[in-house]
Amino acid sequence: MSHYRRPRVGGAIYFFTVVTYRRQPILTHPPVRRSLREALTLTSSERPFETIAIVLLPDHLHCLWQLPEGDADFSTRWRLVKARLSRAVAPPGYGLADGGPSRARRREHTVWQSRFWEHLIRNEDNLRRHAEYIHYNPVKHGYASRPATWPYSTFAKFVRHGWYAPHWGTVEPDTVAGWNAAGE
Repeated sequence: MSHYRRPRVGGAIYFFTVVTYRRQPILTHPPVRRSLREALTLTSSERPFETIAIVLLPDHLHCLWQLPEGDADFSTRWRLVKARLSRAVAPPGYGLADGGPSRARRREHTVWQSRFWEHLIRNEDNLRRHAEYIHYNPVKHGYASRPATWPYSTFAKFVRHGWYAPHWGTVEPDTVAGWNAAGE
């Protein structure tokens, strides 16, 4: 059994990348978006967290979550979100054999890749860079000409709060050019 070393800092902000199984382009379909919103809302009501920023692309999502003080259990939260969405969008038995015997034994659906990628936010600059990465991602992948035209992100919220100008991202930000999700 693998043992993953993940940072565990209660009350911290984390950046996540979560990918669909075999990069299926399903996350921007209206019923899947609604089910994902419901899964996030229900999970947040049971195990609180604040979504600071998020972007949905067809086959993956990026987000920033702030966990409550003293709580670092983001893995359970993602397990619940992924399971709820899988049950909502996949009929019983859907895809259990498609993922191979290992996934079938664990009764995993083929909606999500089994893991996720996370990064502990270290400081304000790291937070800003990750938020910019999130909001510029649809442009980077060719889904939008600028962040303001992509409807599946928190970009508009950042503009409303005055954190971005409405035209932000018409030119690739320095923090996004040649930058990987780890900010390195």
